[in-house]
Amino acid sequence: MNDAIGDDDVAYHLLLDVPEATIAVRSLHLLISDEAHEPDIRAYAREAIAAIESAGGGAGTATVPLTAPQMKIVHTAVRLLLLDTQRDQESERQLLRSILEKLPDEHALRAIELD
Repeated sequence: MNDAIGDDDVAYHLLLDVPEATIAVRSLHLLISDEAHEPDIRAYAREAIAAIESAGGGAGTATVPLTAPQMKIVHTAVRLLLLDTQRDQESERQLLRSILEKLPDEHALRAIELD
């Protein structure tokens, strides 16, 4: 796990608007609490949260540089939250689907190994 991401480490630039960034961070926090026994997963999730928060974006779209493991963890966290939400939470579900559409497909993400 890297404290600072270099240009060579960035695997993907995720574009998030403010509501998407907010729910992505929330999903990562939930993943951290669910994966208390997995320190590597928690560390990648914390790094992804830091990347999202430092990308900012204000009222516009933020470009979030993610390493391959961070990208995989973001996908996992967002997908798990989507599966946990109910039909009456449709606005949240739309945001989660929007984030998933911006990430590579599941087959590409499965190929990524976490160290």
